[in-house]
Amino acid sequence: MTQPAPQIQQLRDAQEAVTGPSDPIVQSAERLCATLERIGDALVALDVETLLETEETLSQLLAAIGREHRTVDHAAIEALAERGRAALLRCRLLGGAFTSVARVRLPLHTGVETYSRDTI
Repeated sequence: MTQPAPQIQQLRDAQEAVTGPSDPIVQSAERLCATLERIGDALVALDVETLLETEETLSQLLAAIGREHRTVDHAAIEALAERGRAALLRCRLLGGAFTSVARVRLPLHTGVETYSRDTI
């Protein structure tokens, strides 16, 4: 497994320093950040299987966060929001690169133009 980007690791360390006992929204936000970081790592490794595995987790976490209305741990949420923003930006940049590579390599290796759960 690849190491997270240094900026993401610094944000993770800062967030862990302010996080104590977590409320449900903080726990979900922590899992969301970890999932986004896992997606970024999968994009670096061109790991389609992990990308597809994280799809359901990401959906469940976003739904869980959407159900919560309040948090008392504003410092933790602030740190997690910054960590999540950095992880999402990394995914966005790597996703563009992954798409470019997949667009060229996929037809060469599989004979199909797009990937899905049915074509891995």
